[in-house]
Amino acid sequence: MRYNPLKEKIKKSSKNVCFLTLICLSCSLTQAQQIIPGFKGGLNVANISNLYGDNRISGHIGFFLHTSIANQWAFQPEILYSGQGQKYWDNGRYTWALNYITIPLMFQYYPVHRFYLEAGPQLGILAAARDKGPEGYNANIKNLFHKTDATLNLGMGYYANRQVGFYFRYGLGLSDLTPDDNYHYANQVLQLGMELRLH
Repeated sequence: MRYNPLKEKIKKSSKNVCFLTLICLSCSLTQAQQIIPGFKGGLNVANISNLYGDNRISGHIGFFLHTSIANQWAFQPEILYSGQGQKYWDNGRYTWALNYITIPLMFQYYPVHRFYLEAGPQLGILAAARDKGPEGYNANIKNLFHKTDATLNLGMGYYANRQVGFYFRYGLGLSDLTPDDNYHYANQVLQLGMELRLH
């Protein structure tokens, strides 16, 4: 196997994101004033960079813990099940269906009441990977992908009242999905959804 300096840098960046994730979580929870649990879910419009084809339309669902950490600032760690991947053509229409357990760590800024901007790192753990195609073709391709994925999330949201909110989020993949090749594939996911605080 040839040494690939780009892949080595990507591996290091993934480890740095994981380390940053743990630091952010521990520091923010120590500053927490009140922790508010909740559930969220919605639509995913996903694709993979350098893989040409159509978006995979899927979804995400999970829960979060919301806490204020400073004036106009909040921290929201989440655990989501997220459908990602992309459709492509190869003598027929196929889909890379990649499903992840994702752990976003979002820092939220509220410039005005109920409206927020957010950004933060995300760690993804590959739960399943299937290559689906015509005539019932459905192959397990999990061994072709890295087990973890690093992403940078950017987004915004608005709460209609104290409990119900709506959000838009874009996830830009930072790490290469596939080992042992000369291509750089990365997840790119647009999310639209609704969140519900439990109190």
